[in-house]
Amino acid sequence: MYIIDRETHGDENHNVINEIDLNATTENNTETENETNTENTANEVVTPTIEPNVTEEEINSDYVGTEEQEAGNDEQTVEEKVIELVKNQYGTDQSVSFNIANVDGNMYYVSVNDTATTAVLAWYSVDISTNTVTEQ
Repeated sequence: MYIIDRETHGDENHNVINEIDLNATTENNTETENETNTENTANEVVTPTIEPNVTEEEINSDYVGTEEQEAGNDEQTVEEKVIELVKNQYGTDQSVSFNIANVDGNMYYVSVNDTATTAVLAWYSVDISTNTVTEQ
């Protein structure tokens, strides 16, 4: 696209036609804007995020902190203790397995199953707060 610019010179009425290529002007303006944007980007300060006391291995792994480990160990210990209490009451051999079927507050409900048929041979309730085992 071109714009025609007519000029007059002095007493003479000469018409001079100047053609201006608007596309060239737009390209020059775009280049100037890009240079300005590049300079602004280069001057930006990027602050890295630093997590205290965390190693890169811990960030990139399925790391479990000590609090989570202790909480997991407590729950596992309670379940192991419940099974141990039922084993002491029922007795143990290789023909049976013990399964915690339900937990309701401090009460754990354990089934004793035949390992060959999976049939339930006995039910026990264990009150973990008092370590009381009752056959159902």
